[in-house]
Amino acid sequence: MADNEGITMAYKAYKTWVKENGEEEQLPGLNYTPEQMFWISMANVWCSRVNENTLKKLSKIDPHAPAKLRVIGMVSNQDTFSRDFNCPVGSPMNPRKKCTFD
Repeated sequence: MADNEGITMAYKAYKTWVKENGEEEQLPGLNYTPEQMFWISMANVWCSRVNENTLKKLSKIDPHAPAKLRVIGMVSNQDTFSRDFNCPVGSPMNPRKKCTFD
């Protein structure tokens, strides 16, 4: 829930920045909108590679979900992500039921 709320607040802050500063240009050579780049940049923070043995050890001592699952959980619960990437309703990245504070 903390991840969900944190990314919701970060996205709102980004959109406020855009209102105050104007739309960003699309990055040269990348076929992504600025909003899509927000999500890609957020996910990049969590980018890691963990082998199966380490993952098993971490699951016993770390109360958090593995990074990959944290990212998937965060973005699949965001209507803004689904809209920005045009994910069909009912797809894995846009489930009908989302975990939100609303």
